[in-house]
This record gives sequence, C-alpha cells and structure tokens, in this order.
Amino acid sequence: MGIRVIELPWPSKALHPHAKGHWRPKAEATKQARALARAVALEKPRVKCTPDAVIFVEYWPKAFRGDAHNMHGRMKAYIDGIADAMGCDGKKFRVDFPPVWAGRDPVGKVVFRVVEGGGA
Repeated sequence: MGIRVIELPWPSKALHPHAKGHWRPKAEATKQARALARAVALEKPRVKCTPDAVIFVEYWPKAFRGDAHNMHGRMKAYIDGIADAMGCDGKKFRVDFPPVWAGRDPVGKVVFRVVEGGGA
C-alpha cells in the first residue's frame, strides 16, 4: 500500500456548486481542472489503479473566506482527474472532506493524499 501526495491549485470559482451564470464557463473550468489533476497525478511516482482508494483532502486557502463545507463540490473535477490517471472509476473512492481549513497558503492550494489499496 502506497501513499501519493498530489498538490493542485485552488479551484476556480466557476466550480462552486452555487455558481451562477451560463453553463459554459463551469464546463470549461471543469474540463481544465480534470485535465490538470490527471496530468499532475501521472507524474512520477504514478498512482496505481486502486478503485477502493482513500483520499484525504487538505484545503489551504489564500484567505479564510467562505467555509470548508462548500468545498467538496469544487473537488469533483480534481478527483475525477486523479481517477483518470489511475485508470479506474473513482465512484468507489472514499474521500475524506475536512470540515475546516488546514492553514493558509500565499496563492491557495488543495493537497490530496491518495492511499492506495483502501487502507487508512
């Protein structure tokens, strides 16, 4: 069982579940976020295909505005991209969405710790 750390930039505001406006900006932001997560997850060491993986998420915002409870909807494209890189369907992933911020980061980031094999 291995652990892979994947660090991605703070997700676009367009990915917020309550984002208003035309569907196209959200669709484009989703496509870009998924592709970025896939590309980063494909870097060495590569994450193995484990459909029962456990993913621990850490939110590192630039500022402490909003709340962590609304973040899980913004993470879907990233999680789907990680699943794409693993070559498996992410629907069986167990994702631990934290209720609080991990800390601050000058530009904002999200850290995923992927535990292969479903162990925690």
